[in-house]
Amino acid sequence: MRLVDAHAHVFASDEMNARLLKAAEAFNVGRLYASIYPFDLSSLKPPHDEVRRANELVARLQRESGRLVRGMVYVNPLNREDLRLARELIEREGFAGIGELYRACKPWRAEALRFFELAEELGVPVLVHTAHRLYPRDRPGEATPDDVARVARRFPKVKVIMAHITGGGDWEYALEVVKRYPNVYVDVGGSVPEAGVVERAVELLGPRKVLFASDCLFAESVGRVESAELPEEHKRMIYYRNAREVFGE
Repeated sequence: MRLVDAHAHVFASDEMNARLLKAAEAFNVGRLYASIYPFDLSSLKPPHDEVRRANELVARLQRESGRLVRGMVYVNPLNREDLRLARELIEREGFAGIGELYRACKPWRAEALRFFELAEELGVPVLVHTAHRLYPRDRPGEATPDDVARVARRFPKVKVIMAHITGGGDWEYALEVVKRYPNVYVDVGGSVPEAGVVERAVELLGPRKVLFASDCLFAESVGRVESAELPEEHKRMIYYRNAREVFGE
């Protein structure tokens, strides 16, 4: 059984990427759906030329890794040219989806909705960086679970992945918000080793809606699923079967 990681990142550093691939092999990960690491860019709203170069790096690693890495298109929705770039990367380079949509703007803004329209047309998923915070932060472009619900409701045919429910914060509220939307999936990447998250996600959303993901934290994410009190069949769904369905492989 080779794991499928629905949310990972590629780095600007070749050394870091070599470590990433080595770690993936060590944890028996057979596929990494990856976009550029946002903090390797000049800002949270990088210009189009920088976005293109970042995605070209991901495309190169996709080719060189024997498709262990499968690209996800990083975009800054505020750049009009990024929409054409996303289409090009999906249609010509075989990128698997759009995202991680990061903190340039809310996902329901008109600039971002264009990418959901493209995802619907091309039949690919959208990964949305989501904060599940228990306290206010001065991050006006950061998506919340309510924002994810808003775009999922508007685009019922698009598979929307709500990122890292185990990244810290009120994951119980997050799950309650999205459980009514059949097109929303959650990934269990993140750094917080809190017990019961995976089980509760399966209970509320069903085992088909939960995706294994590392966000480049493999030990935490594998341990999270391994320690979950779930049937082995449900763990197999989380580890690889669900992602294969979401990404059409």
